[in-house]
Amino acid sequence: MTPRLFAIAVASGLALAVIPATRAEADPLESFNRVMFDFNTLATDTVIGPVAGALAAWVPQPVRQAGNNVYANLTEPEFIVTNLFSGRNADAGLSASRFVVNSTLGIGGLFDPATGLGLVRRETEFGESLCAAGVPTGPYLVLPLIGPTNVASAGLLTGFFAVEWYALSLISTLLATADLVVDISASAASLRHVADQPDRTQLDPYQLQRADYLQYLKKGCGDDGSRSTPPTVATARTGTN
Repeated sequence: MTPRLFAIAVASGLALAVIPATRAEADPLESFNRVMFDFNTLATDTVIGPVAGALAAWVPQPVRQAGNNVYANLTEPEFIVTNLFSGRNADAGLSASRFVVNSTLGIGGLFDPATGLGLVRRETEFGESLCAAGVPTGPYLVLPLIGPTNVASAGLLTGFFAVEWYALSLISTLLATADLVVDISASAASLRHVADQPDRTQLDPYQLQRADYLQYLKKGCGDDGSRSTPPTVATARTGTN
């Protein structure tokens, strides 16, 4: 099990042991979430931020772009699943087409010829897809080295990444390792959002991040956190994303 999967499994398991799923707006896990939020903030300030800044200064832009392309390509299977859950069959087919094109013509995802062919990326987050399918999202949850999500999404993410990593390991250990590296890197990159919150020294940054995530989720789920019809707007969100 990868560190990312281990973090998801442990945190979501603890959360599920503490309290059953409720409305997405509720925060019954706030004590646990704040500890994880503080851990993520410390990791961002002391490790992730400085390392990212150093890499940005030394790694050429074409190399960084190639890395972004590889990560984006490896996440396309995720959007096949989430778009299917949301009832967006056409978008799921688009994600599958992008993955095939960029994995072949794009040399393993180093380049993005799919966009040039008119196959524009369609992202749907796990929480959004679950509530679109009529599944309650459950309590708000902050995961170590991953960030904000909810209990239902954490459970689905655990299963998805376990299957994905196992499937990749059957094809190539190198490919599975590359997937692990980009997953960790993407998680670290998403955590930098914590440091970018406005008025961080004057407001409660935990509440700001929670409000930002729940507002995003409402766009696809509706105010009660459980919606049976597909959202009308596909909002790009990593991880997580």
